[in-house]
Amino acid sequence: MRKLLALVLVAAGLWGGYWFVGATVLKRQAAVFFDSAAANGLTAQRQTIAVAGFPNRFDLTVDGVEIADPTTGFGWKAPFVQLLTLTWKPWHIIAALPNEQVITTPDQAVTVTSSRMMASVHLHPTATLGLYETRLEAAALGLASDLGWSVGVEKLFASTLENADDPAVQRVGVSAGNLSPDTAVIAALSATDLPGVIETVHLDANISLSAPLQLNAVPPPVVLGFDIKDARMVWGALKITATGALNAGPDGVAAGTITIRIDGWRRLPAVLAALGWVSPDMAPNIERGLEVMAKAGPNPDILELLLVSADGRLSLGPFPLGAAPQFFGMADGA
Repeated sequence: MRKLLALVLVAAGLWGGYWFVGATVLKRQAAVFFDSAAANGLTAQRQTIAVAGFPNRFDLTVDGVEIADPTTGFGWKAPFVQLLTLTWKPWHIIAALPNEQVITTPDQAVTVTSSRMMASVHLHPTATLGLYETRLEAAALGLASDLGWSVGVEKLFASTLENADDPAVQRVGVSAGNLSPDTAVIAALSATDLPGVIETVHLDANISLSAPLQLNAVPPPVVLGFDIKDARMVWGALKITATGALNAGPDGVAAGTITIRIDGWRRLPAVLAALGWVSPDMAPNIERGLEVMAKAGPNPDILELLLVSADGRLSLGPFPLGAAPQFFGMADGA
């Protein structure tokens, strides 16, 4: 019995020592990040850094966070950020984000509010620290710009997941429920029968990269293409879906086809005119043109258009859109 008790005490002591050493290193590395930000071209400020969670977690809390890139004009400000991880699985990190944050861009500042926002990063426990999975969940999400616009989302979920058969492929998923456009958009569409809330925005796609995503990869991999398995938007009687793929050719220029199906397409001309994207006089002409294309398909109530990227040009049905998108330059793809 005494030997067992001694063994338990030794194990507890070793585990406690491991936690305190790990907490000390984590706190020191967080401080180093902020203190060395200038050397990396950033400005970074914080008020306090603390680590809690003994004995089974490392809970890092940084208060008064401000990070900015003076070169690009992007930045982030939050009253706090928490990074949580289990002591025996430090490669799986969960971030708890505050109910209000501010994201700055070169031309505006956007206040982000939510009732709950969590994110996680799951890495491979190897020297390369390959990215296995990421997740973001938010409820009652709101974006308000100092330029005057605002949008809201009741529920948001986004994720990436490494393909089991090909680690250079990441599956990307986004799902937003009950998205509220800006009030100016709602007011402009008051003459249409579209509701004030977009019920569903959904994306399920595979993104192909030149190499697996790794935190220490230099240079980072480039995008070689994407395959849309299921993309859809449901906005009242207007339903838009898309499937298809675009992939980079040897020169990095995209080639491929995406099929877009629009159920309730007759609402499109009025919507485009209400938003000011086309003149009201053009709306009837657009509707007649779309009707001709819809009648060429099996169901005149569903408009099917092909977004085609070929020979360096991009077109939507019979409408030329200009140069095809480029995934990478010759130097990047070499």
